[in-house]
Amino acid sequence: MSGFAKVCVAVGLLTIAAGCASIQLTNAWRDPAFSGGPFKSIMVIGVTKQAAVRRIFEDEFAQRLSEHGVKAVPSYTLIPEDGEVPKDRLAEAVRAAGVQGVLITRWVKVQQRTQVYPGSYWGPPYMGFYGYYDWVWGGFYEPPQVVSYDVVTTETSLFDAATNTLVWSGTTESFSPRDLRKDTREFADVMIKALAANGLI
Repeated sequence: MSGFAKVCVAVGLLTIAAGCASIQLTNAWRDPAFSGGPFKSIMVIGVTKQAAVRRIFEDEFAQRLSEHGVKAVPSYTLIPEDGEVPKDRLAEAVRAAGVQGVLITRWVKVQQRTQVYPGSYWGPPYMGFYGYYDWVWGGFYEPPQVVSYDVVTTETSLFDAATNTLVWSGTTESFSPRDLRKDTREFADVMIKALAANGLI
């Protein structure tokens, strides 16, 4: 494999290993009939049965929203229970928060993907026996590089708290989280950028 090819493979592997540096908004929808906004206050809900994951996610996302001038309320501060709660319990929390919107994020699926970088073979250069003897010790075959990694698909939806209607929804693809706080901040930045572009915050 040439030096340039080796560099290309290395870059590819680093890109995969970079985790959420590659969060992508793959689909998005906005209610064309919605004429309200921007939302000045939002409750953030992370759907997971893992208490620590939920709290870290909601804290980091709410902090990012606050930095953009939105009053953000992590749902666990009003719904400390883990897992699903009754609808009336949720409605009570939304009223107590006094927010205009509710933003909820859930994991849709996790898929394992494989990236294959083909190996290379190149024939010996034109040279005499002694030069060839030196060359063969350096090798002339580079085996394929195979990398498997997980891709997480999530769905984030923004609801108007006053009317209980869906205003905006988007799906993202990202690599499986490694540093939850850091990855949540990067994820929130992608979502916030999309919401701001639609005049919703």
